[in-house]
Amino acid sequence: MGQSTRLYTAGKGGAVSGSVPPGLVPASTGATNNASLPATQSITGTSETVIADPAIQGGGTALILSIPPGGPCEQEPFEISASGIVNTGASSTVTIKLYSGTSLTPGSNTLLKSSGAITAFTGKSNWWIKARLLYDTTSGELNGTVQFMVNNNLVAEAAVTNVVTGISNTANPVASFVVSVQFGTGNANTTFTIHDFGVNH
Repeated sequence: MGQSTRLYTAGKGGAVSGSVPPGLVPASTGATNNASLPATQSITGTSETVIADPAIQGGGTALILSIPPGGPCEQEPFEISASGIVNTGASSTVTIKLYSGTSLTPGSNTLLKSSGAITAFTGKSNWWIKARLLYDTTSGELNGTVQFMVNNNLVAEAAVTNVVTGISNTANPVASFVVSVQFGTGNANTTFTIHDFGVNH
């Protein structure tokens, strides 16, 4: 889906217009004015890292994509689209994960899907996530499918690993999502960039 179908974008950056709260984007515009994106993070080790929001002074906050209450996604499929660039400073496997949650601590979030360890490579490559999700207040569940592409390695679309429960279209937020990355080899020049992270409908 294109940017013309964009409902929400990740982060706490500047709003597109004075009437739109940070993190929310009018359906007729893209996310180009959100100060949180792109978000580039240097990752020198091999621990799994949830990407932080660069627009939050002092750090310590994940780059969060949230769905606000009362929106049009109730009982209607929507798409989470995330993409960017990965730069391995040395030959390394790369694992990207999509979570439901808001924490910088991976284990405090609910895993939706992992790309698994992508074959080791050196240098820059693009990546993307496409998640086709659905929730409803009646069952209280969020489920769906997720697909990854990393360094031209396609990870087949598959159902989420964990169904999220307790969902309500009146909760604020209804649902939130974060992205993590893990490298198999640590290097001082390794970076991970999220260029786009939003909800299309």
